[in-house]
Formats: sequence, C-alpha cells, structure tokens
Amino acid sequence: MSRSRRKRGRALGEDGDETAVDRVLAALERWPDGMHDLGEPTIDLPQDWPPAVIDVYLAMGGARLFGDAVVLTPPAELPPPDEDGRIEFATVDDEPRWFDRAGRVWREDPDSGERVLEGTALDRWLHGAVDAAALLFDADGEFAEDAFTEDGELTLACALARARAQVKRDARAPGPRWRLARLLAEAGELAPARRELEEVVALAPTLGWAWLDLARLSERLGELAGALDEARAAADADPQHEQRGHFLAEAARLAAAAGDEAARHELAARALAVAPDLARAQTAGAEDQLAAGELDGAAHLAALARALAPRDLAVLDLARRIEAARDAARN
Repeated sequence: MSRSRRKRGRALGEDGDETAVDRVLAALERWPDGMHDLGEPTIDLPQDWPPAVIDVYLAMGGARLFGDAVVLTPPAELPPPDEDGRIEFATVDDEPRWFDRAGRVWREDPDSGERVLEGTALDRWLHGAVDAAALLFDADGEFAEDAFTEDGELTLACALARARAQVKRDARAPGPRWRLARLLAEAGELAPARRELEEVVALAPTLGWAWLDLARLSERLGELAGALDEARAAADADPQHEQRGHFLAEAARLAAAAGDEAARHELAARALAVAPDLARAQTAGAEDQLAAGELDGAAHLAALARALAPRDLAVLDLARRIEAARDAARN
C-alpha cells in the first residue's frame, strides 16, 4: 500500500454525476496527509464480482482509513467465499464485514451472533462508514475531545451520531438503523427508538431479535398488548430459528404480565414443545444471576421460567428469593 492518502482521478457515472465511490474519495481528500493509506488500484479483479464491489476496488486496492478505524483488505489478499458465498473484506473498529454475491455488506451482531445486513451496496456502505469514522476526529486529525469519555469509551452522543451517519447514507440497510434504535433506547428516547425499530422489522421481517427488541420497548412504554403481538412476531419471524423457544417464552411472559392466561398457556406449551428443557435452563440461569448479584437479570429469567412453569415450587421459591434480595438492595 502507499504510505499516505493520495488524490486520485474520480470516475463519473454514465449521466455525468458523481458516483458513490467518487464522493467517498472526495470526503477522504479533505483530511490531513497521513490520515488514510490507499492501496494501488487494480483492474485485475474477478469479473463475476458485483459492480459496487468492483467500483470500490477499481478506485483503491485496499485501504486503511482514519488509522485502522476502517480497513479494506487488498483484493489479492481476500479469502475465498464462506459457505454462504460471502467474502470477508473489511474490518470496522476491528469487527469483520462481508460482502455477498449481490454486493451487499453484512455484519455479525455482537449481542445475538446473527449476520445482519449492514449495507445494501458496498459503495453506499463505505460512504457511511467513512462518515461515521470521521466523527472520531477533529479537523487536525486528532481524536475529537467530545467523542470519548475520560475512560476512553465512546460517548453515547458520538455513538448516536455515528449510527445516524450510516443510516443517512444507506437508509434501507437494517443494521445501522437497528444499532441506532438500541442507542436511542439506551438514551431514554423511547418513542424515536420505537419508530426506528418499526422500520427495522419492516426492512428485515425475519429478524426475530429486532422484533423482540420492539416487544421489550413496547413493554417499557406500558403497551403490553402490542408487546405480546411483537413477541409473537419474533417467534414466527423464522420458524427454524434456534432461539425460537426463547422468543415464545418471552411472549408467554408478556401474556402473563398482561393477565392473559389462555395466551400464556398456549405460548408456554409451544415454547416447551420446541425446547423441553427451557424452564430448567432459565431457572439455572436465574440462580447464577442471583449468586452474582445481577438481580434484574435474575428476575427476568425467573419470570420466563415462571411463565413456562407457573406451578413449579422451585421456580416459585426462586422468584421469592430474588424479590427479597431486590427489596434488601432497595433498602
């Protein structure tokens, strides 16, 4: 790779307008020398690659942008496709990214472990990734003072701004919007978070974990009927999902909270048919959380177990012990 950012000729689209890659290069040129390291472009690329991928690699043969914030692997060093036909081509903040046969970009969600669509096209994704990374730095190329806490952690305000930057560049990609929704919920902005989550599940209706996030947000807003419907949608989003039993258990818990015994019974039966040991597993998890002093987590797992096995004496005793510990902590 070259040792510094270099200006390059920028190709125009067929109508004479700037392309997405052209706009990325223009954005990079505004930064001081040394901020970006662009590899030599090459025309030696697989012809069956998607156009958006080819466009990026025709402009840069790999790159290190904003230090190592965004790293594009040089084309000659790319690994073969994985079993899903996706090629790992980049990292963002040390997290891998993949592109698929359609030129879309995928990310592994750290909470659920699922691959989530991060960009509808690699060039649009890159534009958003560059905009998001730029928010970490000031005009001189130094870390922005308001981007990090005193402990070196990313501030919530900066994280929100970065997610919004990516949503702006690729509004139909559910991944950045899902991240934005979670950050809004963390900031206590529940109504905007809900609007974003509703858009996420509209864009990715099979994303069960996003449906469950929506259900939990509705629960926080006191809308139990809606939360129950959304938890059911989480369970039905992908009938083959390995966590379907958990989604059904969450729906059973919400039905119990809403006082709908018929729905609780039906959902509990479905959950246990999918995962017969689920109540036992939730109970064991709650015991572990209680022993670790994680009382809110323990209470949630105990509520799941109780929704599945409401007459189980061990579950009832566990729920009483957790509540006693929470009372003691409050006093």
